[in-house]
Amino acid sequence: MALSQHLSLQGLCVLLLGTVVGGQDLELRLKDGAHRCEGRVEVKHQGEWGTVDHGYWRVKDASVVCRQLECGAAIGFPGRAYFGPGLGPIWLLHTSCEGTESTVSDCRHSDIRDYRNDSYSHDRDAGVVCSGFARLAGGDGPCSGQVEVYSGEAWIPVSDGNFTLPTAQVICAELGCGKPVSVLGHVPFRESDGRVWAEEFRCEGEEPELRVCPRVPCPGGTCHHSGAAQVACSAYSEVRLMTNGSSQCEGQVEMNISGRWRALCASHWSLANANVVCRQFDCGVAVSTPRGPHFVEEGDQISTVRFHCSGSESFLWSCPVTVLGGPDCSHGNTASVICSGNQTQLLPQCNDSVSEPAGSAASEESAPYCSDSRQLRLVDGGGPCAGRVEILDQGSWGTICDDRWDLDDARVVCRQLGCGEALNATGSAHFGAGSGPIWMDDLNCTGKESHVWRCPSRGWGQHDCRHKQDAGVICSEFLALRMVSEDHQCAGWLEVFYNGTWGSVCRNPMEDITVSMICRQLGCGDSGTLNSSLALREGSRPQWVDGIRCQRTDTSLWQCPSDPWNCTSCSPEEEAYISCADSRQLRLVDGGGPCAGRVEILDQGSWGTICDDRWDVDDARVVCRQLGCGEALDATTSSYFGAGSGPIWLDEVSCRGEESQVWRCPSWGWRQHNCDHQEDAGVICSGFVRLTGGDGPCSGRVEVHSGEAWTPVSDGNFTLPTAQVICAELGCGKAVSVLGHEPVRESDDRVWTEEFRCEGEEPELRVCPRVPCPGGTCQHSGAAQVVCSVYTEVRLMKNGTSQCEGWVEMNISGQWRALCASHWNLANANVVCRQLGCGVAVSTPNRAEGSDQHWKARFHCSGAESFLWQCPVTALGGPDCSHGNTASVICSGNHTQVLPQCNNSVSEQAGSAALEESAPYCSDSRQLRLVDGGGPCAGRVEILDQGSWGTICDDGWDLDDAHVVCRQLGCGQALNATGSAHFGAGSGPIWMDDLNCTGKESHVWRCPSRGWGRHDCRHKEDAGVICSEFLALRMVSEDQQCAGWLEVFYNGTWGSVCRSPMDDVTVSIICSQLGCGDSGSLNTSVGLREGSRPRWVDLIQCRKMDTSLWQCPSGPWKYSSCSPKEEAYISCAERSPKNCPAAAPCTDREKLRLRGGDSACSGRVEVWHSGSWGTVCDDSWSLAEAEVVCQQLGCGPALEAVRAAAFGPGNGSIWLDEVRCGGRESSLWDCAAEPWGQSDCKHEEDAGVRCSGVRKTAPPTAAGSRPVLSPLPGFFSLAGVLCLILGALLFLVLIVLVTQVLRWRAERRALSSYEDALAEAVYEELDYLVTQKEGLLGSPGFLSDGEDNNDSRSTPEVPDQKTYALGEDYDDAEEVPVLGAPPASQRSEEEVLPKKEDEMMSQTGSPLNVSRGEADPGEGEESPWLLQGETGDPGYDDAELSALGTSTVTLP
Repeated sequence: MALSQHLSLQGLCVLLLGTVVGGQDLELRLKDGAHRCEGRVEVKHQGEWGTVDHGYWRVKDASVVCRQLECGAAIGFPGRAYFGPGLGPIWLLHTSCEGTESTVSDCRHSDIRDYRNDSYSHDRDAGVVCSGFARLAGGDGPCSGQVEVYSGEAWIPVSDGNFTLPTAQVICAELGCGKPVSVLGHVPFRESDGRVWAEEFRCEGEEPELRVCPRVPCPGGTCHHSGAAQVACSAYSEVRLMTNGSSQCEGQVEMNISGRWRALCASHWSLANANVVCRQFDCGVAVSTPRGPHFVEEGDQISTVRFHCSGSESFLWSCPVTVLGGPDCSHGNTASVICSGNQTQLLPQCNDSVSEPAGSAASEESAPYCSDSRQLRLVDGGGPCAGRVEILDQGSWGTICDDRWDLDDARVVCRQLGCGEALNATGSAHFGAGSGPIWMDDLNCTGKESHVWRCPSRGWGQHDCRHKQDAGVICSEFLALRMVSEDHQCAGWLEVFYNGTWGSVCRNPMEDITVSMICRQLGCGDSGTLNSSLALREGSRPQWVDGIRCQRTDTSLWQCPSDPWNCTSCSPEEEAYISCADSRQLRLVDGGGPCAGRVEILDQGSWGTICDDRWDVDDARVVCRQLGCGEALDATTSSYFGAGSGPIWLDEVSCRGEESQVWRCPSWGWRQHNCDHQEDAGVICSGFVRLTGGDGPCSGRVEVHSGEAWTPVSDGNFTLPTAQVICAELGCGKAVSVLGHEPVRESDDRVWTEEFRCEGEEPELRVCPRVPCPGGTCQHSGAAQVVCSVYTEVRLMKNGTSQCEGWVEMNISGQWRALCASHWNLANANVVCRQLGCGVAVSTPNRAEGSDQHWKARFHCSGAESFLWQCPVTALGGPDCSHGNTASVICSGNHTQVLPQCNNSVSEQAGSAALEESAPYCSDSRQLRLVDGGGPCAGRVEILDQGSWGTICDDGWDLDDAHVVCRQLGCGQALNATGSAHFGAGSGPIWMDDLNCTGKESHVWRCPSRGWGRHDCRHKEDAGVICSEFLALRMVSEDQQCAGWLEVFYNGTWGSVCRSPMDDVTVSIICSQLGCGDSGSLNTSVGLREGSRPRWVDLIQCRKMDTSLWQCPSGPWKYSSCSPKEEAYISCAERSPKNCPAAAPCTDREKLRLRGGDSACSGRVEVWHSGSWGTVCDDSWSLAEAEVVCQQLGCGPALEAVRAAAFGPGNGSIWLDEVRCGGRESSLWDCAAEPWGQSDCKHEEDAGVRCSGVRKTAPPTAAGSRPVLSPLPGFFSLAGVLCLILGALLFLVLIVLVTQVLRWRAERRALSSYEDALAEAVYEELDYLVTQKEGLLGSPGFLSDGEDNNDSRSTPEVPDQKTYALGEDYDDAEEVPVLGAPPASQRSEEEVLPKKEDEMMSQTGSPLNVSRGEADPGEGEESPWLLQGETGDPGYDDAELSALGTSTVTLP
């Protein structure tokens, strides 16, 4: 990093050579932070406080500050006046601490003088955030957990030996967490090393901080203890009942909040809350809760804290509490309690068998509390004010049946629980089915009862229901929280569910502690940022709450004080958008693989980099661990992998190497830097060798990383010991196959230029001896291929020796373990015998002896394999194996032993329970398999006989037949017997037909049938099965293809997978199996998934050698393997957003929309790309582009191309820029534009359109990528083209007018020469025609668009009638009516001219008319005359005659 431009030569010399000035310690303080241990760094010099410039402020400097102030560890050192600009001098410009100094004075630093005189300002003041000396860790929040103190290097737990309540009081007060409500011991330490603090604290309870309490060293430096001290603090620990200024067993309820006694509001106070208060004071039980003005003094503030007690709690602080949105409490409306006075007082017995009279307004304050022990609660609804209704009676929680359940009943429940009004009365076990008794049925509350069990009903415990009819409620005080975003789970618009509606949250004055509380509550990490730069959000919704001010004592947003609920708490511009830390993603790019490259972080939709200032291997270690890329090999600087783009998110990163995420390391702060992209940081992680192109990471072509790219290793002189080293390094067991002659992938045929000469014992390939290939070119016939397997070593053990019979043992990770017999069959046994050179399997007897530890892998051999590792294997969900239930084999002993011939022509007797272990293996060579079903336990049934695989016909095929197949293959029970070639038609022979198995046969070919090879079927009738051990895998998501809830198909049902203790290897195998890349992440921040389903399997622990999830060890299959909160949601590295906004396939029209306009056909243009909606920049935006958009949406012609975000700025990406259309494209995707996502625009330049709004149904265009076409020059817009066309038409019209005037004159002269030859009627008609022509010239409507008369088709057809028609050269001219001329249908017969035998010809010989049959061939036909013209056409047409419109004129 270059030195700051303000760094003087003198300052540099002082920085390098400076020493302590004056030999005195600088007095230090942190100012304007949330507590003593965070804030702006200030030093005192010459009696005046001044600041420190942040230019060279580092984590080591901050660590010394925290140590000097006894404030624990440095967890941040923000600059740029993060805690506000200071006042007075800037005393220090540079410090250079090593991090081990006791005080800042011990560090090298610049001269102490006022640097304001050197043009430095307070907007560069340095800050520090320290952890504090004490903390509570591992609890529900910062106010509960194990007590730990900071030693200067690490957090050390405090022992429970002699740990006192006064010490706990000091800790709670120091942390701002109220007072201790619980102090526990005997709690196991969180850390495995069991270290404890070597001192005992002897606080008196009044000390301001734990560090100033007296301490006593433990004898011998070791404190006696039985575990770690645990403390729980609460701000609601002190409560009292006040009457006339004295505390007793009745009166106004008051609570000490932040050192001040405040009355509680009565608006949500219930009898259950009152009962807890009475019990806490040892005042018996609550008799009543009278309301009204009581003892609060004028001007006192009433707290709006709302408690939701069930009534059984011992302390009020144990009850759920809500503060958010509390309404202002009217003066004097305070909560009050009258207690019975002692716990032994006899109270009247509750008579719940008699309900309150209908219409009774029995309220809690008038109803005395009785000795009934019943309690009410709502469960499985996500909070105390929504869920399934349950009542505790006689020690059992039970439910209410939903018969006649309605809002009146729900109102009683909500009021009884202090949860406001009822919004919904749910039935049909909406919140899940309960258990235990069903206490009530057919409730008929009036809505005014004080307790739900006082409502009329069928009777206590009387019902005719099941738990699938359990009733539930949703009350108005039910709260829920979410983030709304199209493409993020931990970033978005913050919304709260209140009063039955989702609404936004206002951002004023939301601080970091509030944002952190929100992110933690949503499972999105411990920190986040408030984004105030986003455009206005679309749509309308309530703005529910403003003024949220969370405190450290709050454990959720609901406990944070705020303004009252209000539908419009703020303007839409103030809605909160939050980005939590866990929404960020990390990647390495441009390094040739996923484990090397430039470090980039995704935040708020943008990938950015890290500056290399102070970048070292500790920082790289965090990156490699976070990405699951092993150890850090190098931390690169100076844009070693090329310069990045986008933001620079972090600078001065100073990791310790143990952080879980790189953004949790100390740094200058998010987006605080003074770098450019020439200083981007990079990482190289381990991973020198890999196997690629195989079924998984343990098979494939051998490749090594050259530092730039992965390069294949040649098969020339590639040895088995080298393969053994590779398999061991990759954790893949042992090499079982080494092949060559595999074509090299790269077209340039490059291979690694060295030969590896491993001996087989080396820990890694990179340390093996190497020999350069002669001339730098290795002789080879291809790339080396290696297959590794963990199942290579197998043996049969009997009496401690390995031989050809005994129980089956396998070497797993260096330990011999017996196989379980639960899925062991003769086919598996035959493979073992063949592998050991022991002939074939004779039988598989169950044995009680065997290893104490069983391996639960299940093999699915066909019997023809040479080695057990070649068989499909399943380990997932394997059941626990009982001791002694060990797989065993008796082999024939050699390959040549004569075995009895299998008699398959005779089926086993019906009802015979022929089991495999009792049936000797015979010389039958038949084998069985299932194909095309996606696994070894589902598919089309095929049998190998006489060298040919054939099928079974589905005639008579049922579950009994399928049971035999599934059991024979070790695939469990049959779930489905499929027919009609469900898994596709097979080929070859059809071996069996009309099977009639009993279900107990040992082999399917031993079942009764029509006879071997006899059938009357075709392959479209091939039979198949689905067995219970058939497995399938999928991800369930609405908008992602490679991210979602992980589900497995087992026992015929899809169910979820549990995430504990799923690690990176397991996630990678899952992603690889689903074709979603080689890596992924487990998302634990998603909310609870809706609906119910089996949770099939937990405790999945995949190993690198496993090629699929089915091979991974796990817990046994179980319907409820974990809670719904532990269902796994996985995001794979190559996850891709869905191609369409909806789940179904879509067209280009559905990927285009208009937003923000006043109709469906106007608004801001938005396009769907890469999984999200984005906008279009208005650069080059014109009417041509608008026309394409309008036509694509079926909105008619474009009226206007709108620019400059006239419909409001959008949000998200700006997907298109410099769009250039011709105007006739069928889709915006066909127009030329810049590449997707590349623009230099802001949302203030978003483009929009106004369309005519006349919707038309456009043919769908196929969704796809938009080809880049050559751009149309900008001046050829649609408007310009129209102007050119209209100008040309006007010019043609002028020519026509001049031509026609000349022609008319010529006609009149020609006609006058025929006056003697023509009849009088002809002269009259010609005179009439010429008169009309003259009137036409002078008429104002000539060639105008003003009228639209019917065409000549409406005229009755007259035989041999002659009409004038328009020639082809003037087909753009419109029909113009002759003013004053009536239609032909309205004229008298006398007006129709008589026909002459010879048509009158023009001077050129061209006919002046044509018959209607020629000019108008009819509907749907084209006139040849109109298309081709007439012979002898003079070059101009009688366009003036077409202007006659409907006045068809005939000539003799």
